[in-house]
Formats: sequence, structure tokens, C-alpha cells
Amino acid sequence: MGLLFPILLLAMGAYVLVGAIKGSGRLFSMENFKDESKDKAKKLMRLLYFALAAIMLLMAVVNGLQAVLYSNKLTYYKVTDAYKETFSDLLENGQLTYTAQESTGSGMSCFGGGGATVEKTYGPYSVDDEKMDVTEISAFINKAYAQYGSDREKFPMQSGGLLSCTGGSVDYSKYYRQTDLIDDAENPVYAETEADKAKGHAVYLSSLGNARSDVDDGSFLSKLYGAVSPTLLNVLNYVFIGLAVVGVVLLFVVTRIFTDKEKMEKARTQQVSGPSMPSSAFNFDESEEKDDSKA
Repeated sequence: MGLLFPILLLAMGAYVLVGAIKGSGRLFSMENFKDESKDKAKKLMRLLYFALAAIMLLMAVVNGLQAVLYSNKLTYYKVTDAYKETFSDLLENGQLTYTAQESTGSGMSCFGGGGATVEKTYGPYSVDDEKMDVTEISAFINKAYAQYGSDREKFPMQSGGLLSCTGGSVDYSKYYRQTDLIDDAENPVYAETEADKAKGHAVYLSSLGNARSDVDDGSFLSKLYGAVSPTLLNVLNYVFIGLAVVGVVLLFVVTRIFTDKEKMEKARTQQVSGPSMPSSAFNFDESEEKDDSKA
């Protein structure tokens, strides 16, 4: 969702805040409130709406920071020994080059804008590189699949489960490893045990500016990484969610206390019966007699 949810929270918080400042609008619908208690109810509702607006705005900030700072981890990949043994014929001097036919069209190609097909070459990439990115590891897997994709011993199918619509997918997992753990020397940690995991730590990449969480370069994003941790943001998020629930419950309680039950029942009765019309509206005989008498 990225920044969509924080933006939605920000818009909702702004709407409630404006309503609380104005003290009118749909948020203050009190048709069924007791007449003598409307002023008191309005004051309490304004206080609650101010509180809810503040909570939603703070939640928007917290969720925005989570999306910007901690939604992307630095991830490294490497090929396994199984890959090196199974697809040794694809390697030349320990390196791999992969050439593929790719479309230059956009995602709307199904509507006629498919674009041209061009030849693109990836590599050469070292098979012993343990700090590959997605593009590099994809080249290794794609070239192997292009050559041996129909061989179910090399590329077995894994079940998609009883509720799966696809029926299954190709299992590539034994040919590559991935990790988001980095040691103090900036080397990836492909952990096999809990002790191995303890040697590494996660490094985050900001979605704006691509700053790293482990680099203190004095920039604004670097200062944000130093000021707020993922744990702190998670705790604040849960606290604000709890406060928002309490605010909504209190709003419901206030509404229930000051609601006039008789007015409520009358309003429900009118909604069920609908608007009534005078019986004379369907008295056609009388109008016909008057017309005959004029004639």
C-alpha cells in the first residue's frame, strides 16, 4: 500500500478536524437528541472529534514514517552449490551471460501499445558473487529455466494447494539463497542457525532518497533513522489504534446517552411507513361529480 494508507488517514483526520472546528455538518447530526441536552452533547462531541482528529493525524505521520523508512530492506542473493553442479554448462570461466528478448511496450500492451521486441544482454555475472541483486540472480535463474524449463527433475512443480487457482508453480528455491542480514563488515549473512542470525542485522533503504539506515551522513533521512526505530513506530501505531477505538466508543456512548428514545422511535416509524398522502388524493368520484355538475 505504500503511502496510500497514510494519505487516507491524513485526509480523514483533516476532515474530522475541520468538522470539529466548525462545530457543524454531518458529524454533528443531532435530530434525535434531547432538546435540553443538545448544547452539552455538542461540546462533548467537539472535544471527542478534536481528539480523534489528532489521533488520526499522528497515525498518518507514524504510518508515513514506516512506509518511507522501513518498508524496504537491503536484500542480497547468491546461487547455491546445487545450481553450480546442475547448470555448470551455462557457466564460462565461472561467469554467466544471459541474453533475452524483451518488449519495450508499457503495461498497456494488451490494448494495442505492445511496442517492439528488443534483445537485451545481462552480465557477465560471477557465479561466486554473494551480494547479487534481483537483476543478477534473475539472470541466473532465467537462463537455466530457458534451457531446462521442461525438465521436471531440474525444475519440479510445487503444489499450489487445494484452494489455489493456478494449480502449482515451478520450484526454484534450491538454486538460490537470499538474506536481509548484514554483518558489521557489510557482508551478507546467509544464516543456517540462530547463532548465525545473531551475527547480522537488517539494513533498511528509504523509499524516498534511497538512504540507508546504517549510514550516518548527516542528512534529514539519516537523522530520522537515528530518531525513530521500527519497534518505536510499531508501539506508537498500536497505541494510537487503541486510543482511536476508545474515542469511537466514547462517541457512541455520548450519542446513546443524549438520544431521545421517543424521537428515535418516531423517526424509525416514519422511515418504515414512508411519506403519507391525504386520502382525498385518491377520491376521484368527487372530482368527477363536480365536473358533471359544471357541465
